[in-house]
Amino acid sequence: MGHKRYWTAVAAAGMIGAMALGSAFTSYAAGSWTKSNDNWTYVDNGQVYTGWLQTSEGWYYMDPSTGYMTKDFKQIDGKWYFFKPSGIMATGWVNPEEGKWYYLLNDGTMVTGWLKISNGTTSDFYFMRGNGTMATGWREMDGAWYYFQSNGKCVVNSWAQIKDNWYLFGTDGKMMTGWAKVDKDYFYLNTDGRMLIGWLSDSDGNKYYMDMSNGKMSTGWKQIDGSWYYFNSNGHMMTGWIQLDGKYYYLNPANEGRMIAGTTATINGTQYTFDASGICQNAGGVSAQTPGTVNNSSTGTSGGPGASGGSSGISSNGPGGTSGGTPGSSSGNNSTSNSPGGSSSGSLQAGRTDGPG
Repeated sequence: MGHKRYWTAVAAAGMIGAMALGSAFTSYAAGSWTKSNDNWTYVDNGQVYTGWLQTSEGWYYMDPSTGYMTKDFKQIDGKWYFFKPSGIMATGWVNPEEGKWYYLLNDGTMVTGWLKISNGTTSDFYFMRGNGTMATGWREMDGAWYYFQSNGKCVVNSWAQIKDNWYLFGTDGKMMTGWAKVDKDYFYLNTDGRMLIGWLSDSDGNKYYMDMSNGKMSTGWKQIDGSWYYFNSNGHMMTGWIQLDGKYYYLNPANEGRMIAGTTATINGTQYTFDASGICQNAGGVSAQTPGTVNNSSTGTSGGPGASGGSSGISSNGPGGTSGGTPGSSSGNNSTSNSPGGSSSGSLQAGRTDGPG
């Protein structure tokens, strides 16, 4: 199994000279700048210097052939650096072109791959493409989908509303699919990651109802389009006779599980009378399932038809949450190239950015 290589930026100012760059850089205490045809050179004791130059303002790179001060991007010994219009080597976030962000470590080297910026007790994750630009939007890597917000931050351990759909991302930043439990509630995420709502069924024929407003799996009593249904603790819609708190109800399998109420019905050759709340008035001798009362007010009323109560709304970390900011707003003092899930094997490759499916 391969091991991913990590690069760590040094936080303390003044340590650049002590790092790998130290052996390549040469520091000068005195000298003067000279400008000729918009090109700057650095002269000391009558000599034009070339290569790395450190002054009290910062680091510069003077072209080895001409001695001219470098500006913009420059590849040096196989690594990319960015020099400001003033010639000073940049560190941190830079935005030399509209809509394109880059990140330079404290030694000035441009980051590619995963970037982790720590801010005290929290960390933000970014992905810098092979050309150094910050990724945004959908990205597929190593068989998993990730989503990077407009500020470049990878959505980690959170819901995200993308266009008209909700998606859930794990602690490793990967888009989740299938059943997912969040706090005490279950959600179902399609193969393309979309949170599904409304009626669902599984390969065993079980039917589920995912709340239309927040996607939570229904348990207990649920009123849908004017009819009452009952879902057990596994979310399965029940049919036939059920007994709850000593009361009998009939969920008509011939009518897609709807509860019979306010009428008399013939079931297996016997007439039964049901009041407006669906309670059978003459259920003596009936064999009924006893699923127990499921108390889950977040997916509907739990006391049965006629009881008060309803949806408690959506939690702050579920569908409805938002986040924003810009790359420059992450001014943490420690940057690494770790992925959201920590260490991983293999190297990340550039992938699709057009979204799932």
